[in-house]
Amino acid sequence: MNRIMIGLSAAALALAGTTTAFAATGELSKSDATQLCNKLDTQFTHLKPFKEGLPYWQKASAAHKTGMQACDNGKPIAGVQSLQASISDMYVKPDTL
Repeated sequence: MNRIMIGLSAAALALAGTTTAFAATGELSKSDATQLCNKLDTQFTHLKPFKEGLPYWQKASAAHKTGMQACDNGKPIAGVQSLQASISDMYVKPDTL
């Protein structure tokens, strides 16, 4: 049973790392990046009431604003990178597809 759980955990981490790597290298499709922009924006919005006002909030909020501008201006891959950074700045693991 432990082997199965370790295997599933390793597979989940590998998948999460792959999505982040795709975003970082620009290999994420524009369609997937657009979808991920929306998902990361939702995650940020959910975290906002709990994180706003903390020492790292301004940096995270600025990265979110930059990311959303990129997503809205047809640059979703760059937007995903900024949105992931905004969530990481709040010490939370960003969502993936």
